[in-house]
Amino acid sequence: MENAIYIGLSRQTALRRELSLVANNIANANTTSFKRELSIYGVAPTAAGPNAKLDFVIDHGASISFEPGSFRVTENDFDVAISGPGFFAVDDGTGIKYTRNGAFSLNAENQLVTRESDAVLDENGGPIIIPQDGRKVQISTDGTISVGNEIIAKVQLIEFINPQLLRKQGSSKYETDQETAVAENSSIHQGSLESSNVTAIKELVRLVDIQRSYESIGKFLDKEAERQKNVVRRLGREAQGT
Repeated sequence: MENAIYIGLSRQTALRRELSLVANNIANANTTSFKRELSIYGVAPTAAGPNAKLDFVIDHGASISFEPGSFRVTENDFDVAISGPGFFAVDDGTGIKYTRNGAFSLNAENQLVTRESDAVLDENGGPIIIPQDGRKVQISTDGTISVGNEIIAKVQLIEFINPQLLRKQGSSKYETDQETAVAENSSIHQGSLESSNVTAIKELVRLVDIQRSYESIGKFLDKEAERQKNVVRRLGREAQGT
């Protein structure tokens, strides 16, 4: 049956996509604040015989798991981690993006930036300049930045009603057209970073399962192709004998 081959190929295509996602998850197991991606599948049933059916596999893409990662203490004044569903707002020169990667530093102009040199934004959407004059820099749980006893700025911390509408940009940045909300359920922790939420062992096990499934379907397709060839040969011989 020709449908059986098409159905097997649809499953192999989906597995190839999932393999790529799992491999990327493993590659970013140690990337700060990285969120693992999961494949989303659908099915389209089709009749395979009087008492059986096979389902076409429809690849709907990927979803992002926003399960929080564990905190890693760095004791660096400019490293900050978010507890809760919040995001930092940053400007990468092409517009506002959002990230949970709080590995910040100061550039040559004493502006607070990310590792990718994106400007970290304050609550009014502007850049944050922190003077370097020997005074202690403190970042409170609500994002208020103080140098000594002087309040300098407040880091913009926002939340989304539906984080799944965020579109991933690179390993830990996102963009979206949806409206932001005040981060009422989030807080900032200075001197720590959020680790990736990838569990490498689980991803490796999944990688092996995907490879086995892919190979199994490949064997099925080979057998089905051979079966169809035999049917064609048999029909040809019968036609010649009439």
